[in-house]
Amino acid sequence: MNETKVDYLNGKLFPMILKFSIPAAISLLITAIYNIVDRMFVGNFNGTSALAGLSVCFPLSYMMMAFALMCSAGGSTFFSLFSGQNEPEKMNQSFGNAMVLVCVFEIILSALLLIFPNPILKVFGVTETAYPYAILYYRIVALGCVFQGLSQLFCDFVRVSGKPVLGMCVTGIGAVTNIILDAVFIIIFDWGVIGAASATVIGQIFSALFGAYFVFGNRTQVKISKDIFHLNKELCLQIISCGFAFWAAQMAMGFISLVYNSQLGKYGGDIAISVYAVISSIMTFVIMPASGISQGIQPIIGNNYGSGNYRRVISTLCQAAIFSVCITCFIWMIVLVFPKQLLAAFGGTEEMFRIGISGLRINFCITPVLGFVMLATTFFQSINRPAPSIIITVLRQIVFLVPFIYVLPIPFEINGIFFAQPISDLLATALSILLVLKEKKRMLFHSAPELV
Repeated sequence: MNETKVDYLNGKLFPMILKFSIPAAISLLITAIYNIVDRMFVGNFNGTSALAGLSVCFPLSYMMMAFALMCSAGGSTFFSLFSGQNEPEKMNQSFGNAMVLVCVFEIILSALLLIFPNPILKVFGVTETAYPYAILYYRIVALGCVFQGLSQLFCDFVRVSGKPVLGMCVTGIGAVTNIILDAVFIIIFDWGVIGAASATVIGQIFSALFGAYFVFGNRTQVKISKDIFHLNKELCLQIISCGFAFWAAQMAMGFISLVYNSQLGKYGGDIAISVYAVISSIMTFVIMPASGISQGIQPIIGNNYGSGNYRRVISTLCQAAIFSVCITCFIWMIVLVFPKQLLAAFGGTEEMFRIGISGLRINFCITPVLGFVMLATTFFQSINRPAPSIIITVLRQIVFLVPFIYVLPIPFEINGIFFAQPISDLLATALSILLVLKEKKRMLFHSAPELV
């Protein structure tokens, strides 16, 4: 297959950012659809308790993506860095080692989830009424870990090979499959949460097979051979270290889901948990452009940093930040103006509207600045400096957020829980700006450290 060479080092920056960011954003949106579509169908056709059961299981998706992103983001970062250094053999090793790591971690995760379902669901905060639905969904979705991991891996490596649209298609085929099967299994066959879970896993399998077709069919920059799958201890540790911020972010979000479910269950029961399920789903849509831009600039930054073109690295970050904030503001306004309509799309009831309309507006009040936080974490990961990314992620998602979730409801009741996220995001934004400015000074006025 003929391959169009992407000129990362000299091409016009903003068109290149658009070329990579738009498919990446759509790809991430498609990934999110796996859970969101399940919630919409179940919420509309099976009731609040069934929706709460799915919401309780939402940390599963974070756990799967944590290991998938750690390996795929770490591996694809080194793929881009080695590309900038013109070392094709190491590029291929980055893929091979990342794929083996994904398979090992995801298979272990599936085994642990299936061996200890009840203790894990208890930790997830399942209620007595939601448990029958949660356990059915949990047992099926736990089987799909390795397929979710592989589909993310193939998507990332197709994208950093200079083919962002095909990367989008890898996840797209799974999402389309999931949506069609949700309609068939839930509406026509009336399988409820079993149908939702089955549709999700089958969609993941289709994505993984489609991605394998591109990568193993030599339709990307990855050149497959047995040697690239021989684990290199040093490279594996570098991949894990570089992608650890993504693991921490996903696991933190899973942990935060548990904290939210616990507190919301305490202050509002299944209705409040269902509202949070809707809020987290809508948040996925709102931040998707920022997430896509963050992923889209990774190969641009990685190649330029690997080539020592540091001013272009900073210019890429600045242009991406302006673009991200502008796009996010537009979607953010829609959420603030039409909260009731958005809740209604998930089968919202009058009880959900009572809690959810104010909850949505509070939770999203400073969302546009979140785009810069996401760019900052990807920026540091892309230049193989994972420590600042990990610091931003852990402080934002745990150290800042968790105390607010427990303290603010005391004076403000349930609305205090929704105030916790925007306050944490504001603090994380200030920290991100400081760390990026410090890195800019180091990058432009001092010698860069060894990459690998």
